[in-house]
Amino acid sequence: MRILAVDDNPIIRMGLRTLLDGTEGVTSVIDTGDPDEAVAHVRGGHVDVVLLDVRMPRMSGLELLPRLSGATVVMLTHTDDPSTVSEALAAGAAGYLVHGALEPRAMVDAIRLCRNGSQVVSGVSAGLTAPGTAPAVRALLSPREAEVMDLVADGLSNGEVAALLFISEKTVKNHVNSLFAKLGVTTRSQAIVRWLQSGPSTDSAVGPGRTGPQVGPGTLGVRTAAP
Repeated sequence: MRILAVDDNPIIRMGLRTLLDGTEGVTSVIDTGDPDEAVAHVRGGHVDVVLLDVRMPRMSGLELLPRLSGATVVMLTHTDDPSTVSEALAAGAAGYLVHGALEPRAMVDAIRLCRNGSQVVSGVSAGLTAPGTAPAVRALLSPREAEVMDLVADGLSNGEVAALLFISEKTVKNHVNSLFAKLGVTTRSQAIVRWLQSGPSTDSAVGPGRTGPQVGPGTLGVRTAAP
């Protein structure tokens, strides 16, 4: 996967290069703050994924987005304005990630999902995502599977989920395998990134204070063990 970071802030570009260089599946990382140079890289066939900021002085990301056809464009920005999110997705962005909403490993997983055809929105309130996205994701799972997924998104292990729900760890593992298949993912990080599109559950809480996945720093926890 060849990645181009487009941002007028050189510190952010440097941080992205540091994060992505050497990451499994990433073959090259280039960056620019020049919109014309970004277009040239994409049209030259040198880029698979563009990480695009929204607010840039010479040309906004929304203005630049239509000129980047031929690459998967993921908006990576501090802007979480609902109209901007909707406009970016309507214009063809494969994802919309707000800085700080995902831990580094999960952000890379989100980029991969976008490259593979999924639409990932993170760091944006559930009500601000594309219409129909949240219900469609949650509707894939049974109520029990959704309950398990909420806890997995909180960073709990299979054993911890089992203890909280008063079921066996084997049953939890079966639920996790089933929901992986339904969500079209193979790892916990990928499942959580996909689940973030669904927003917090409004049906019920499991245990005190639990209302499903919350969008923000630390959401994904550190557990990445196989189901």
